[in-house]
Amino acid sequence: MIPRCRRYLPLFVFLFLATPLLVGLISPQNEQEILKEGRARAPAPSFPRDVRGFVTLSKQVDGYLGDRFGLRKQMVGWYSNLRKSLFAEGNDRVLLGERDRLFYLGDSAVLQSAGLVRRDSRVTETADFLAAMRDALSERGIKFLVALPPNASTIYQDDLPSWARSNGRTTEYDLFVADLAARSVETIDLRPIMSGLRKTSPAYLLHDTHWTPQAAIAAFNAIAEADGHREWLIDPNAALGPWTQRQGGDLARMLGVSDDVAEPTRTMTFPAMSKVELTAPPFASYVATRDKPGKTVMIIGDSFTMDYFAPMLLKHVGRVVWQYYLSCGFDWNLIDRFQPDEVWWTPTERSLVCLPNVRPEGFPSAPQTVTR
Repeated sequence: MIPRCRRYLPLFVFLFLATPLLVGLISPQNEQEILKEGRARAPAPSFPRDVRGFVTLSKQVDGYLGDRFGLRKQMVGWYSNLRKSLFAEGNDRVLLGERDRLFYLGDSAVLQSAGLVRRDSRVTETADFLAAMRDALSERGIKFLVALPPNASTIYQDDLPSWARSNGRTTEYDLFVADLAARSVETIDLRPIMSGLRKTSPAYLLHDTHWTPQAAIAAFNAIAEADGHREWLIDPNAALGPWTQRQGGDLARMLGVSDDVAEPTRTMTFPAMSKVELTAPPFASYVATRDKPGKTVMIIGDSFTMDYFAPMLLKHVGRVVWQYYLSCGFDWNLIDRFQPDEVWWTPTERSLVCLPNVRPEGFPSAPQTVTR
């Protein structure tokens, strides 16, 4: 004989599965909730008139029912809370913030953004080195500027737990900008640019350490304008493709959830670059050219600029040389080899300070000493 509780199990399962559908029929999700996701509600499926119509019918039905599924908003919230409890506090490399944003804990990035890590003497030494580099380049008639991409934890402070927020503390980025100003080194502070961008568009990826293509364009435009080249400005609407889903990210990989997370992103639509690698990967230095004469710009940076800045520059200059900063141990000989018109120093905030006693190979003089 079947126990009484088991007799009613199919009924319980049916009611559980049918409840969202019934709620959807009685009280469908508000149209405004769908619009908040940046799209319109899926229309009712049309009667198929050909083979292609039959092939796409199931997708149309799925989209129609999905947007009219009862308790949809609540279930998304429950799922988000479940994911958050499963991810807990991340691990020793990744911190889980609010709204599913992941933050990189390596290189003391979060503590640096909070002002809890401050290496004042090394910030001063790095500023001294960059001032000496500016002077050495100036002797060669080469313009020099500094523009550091901020950490995601600097821009998305409100997504951090309270202990990881700066709350007005002075950070290394603050000290660095002040030190460079005292040495008259041209510096573009990209923090206000990124903070302004995030009001209208994602500035950093949710599950990755890097900024978005929109942020790369905004930073490039800020640098170009400060550099006196308004004609170099890039129109984001013309340079960005449609929104697509991006699976995973380097932080998601570190957390072991690459297959479980995705986010909408846009990609740049510039033609692929023709480039010659000068060193071995990863972060291989390279030279990229176009078939017209023009200026040569060298970028010394990291993965934030490696793939983004050269194609934007090549719309306006004749040649771009990109090389990895190597914690200030980059190859100065490439400057003598390519004789750039400008050099842009662009390592990200977490790579702000040089490693102790690390200087470029072939650097012509020892860094000067300037006291703050």
